Amino acid sequence: MKKVVKLTALSLALAFSSSLMANDNIAFINVDYLFANHPARKVELQKLDDEFKAPAEKLQAAEKALQEKRTAFEKEIDGKVKALEKEAPKLRQADIKKRQDEIAKLAEKRDAEFKALVDKHQKDVAKFREDGQKRQMEVDQKLLTDIQNATTEVAKAQNFTAVLDEKAAIYSADGKNITEDVLKAIPAPAEQAK
Repeated sequence: MKKVVKLTALSLALAFSSSLMANDNIAFINVDYLFANHPARKVELQKLDDEFKAPAEKLQAAEKALQEKRTAFEKEIDGKVKALEKEAPKLRQADIKKRQDEIAKLAEKRDAEFKALVDKHQKDVAKFREDGQKRQMEVDQKLLTDIQNATTEVAKAQNFTAVLDEKAAIYSADGKNITEDVLKAIPAPAEQAK
């Protein structure tokens, strides 16, 4: 989010650099404040939470199932080892060796199965994170577009020729910060429904 805000501020600064040299009427806004206090932000974040709640729960259940599968595999191998230890005094050395080899092969097979399950789970987690980040960026972009549109509207109404993020300013005169005016101009969530 901070990268998007910084890029927006930088692009605004660069776009209006020629205007700055002409001593135009310049205003300032606090983009971080506007973003944090955007009227639709909580609604959008709640939508994201709702959208990703079921997939997150599914991943948590899959992780729990993985742990249960691992425990079941360990119990299976451990059971075979204990059975062999119990029966070893009655068995010939060749039979013991044969059963040890069978247990080792079973352990390798179960390890490979578990590794495949873990790899699949990790891919699912990575896709979930990627989808979450993509949707978060879409929401951030939507909010920033609202901020930019409201800033343009207020700047035109108040006859400002340039608006910069206040972090880009070293000095600004009183009355040139239009952050609150822009915040009031951002449409409320109900007005944004398309």
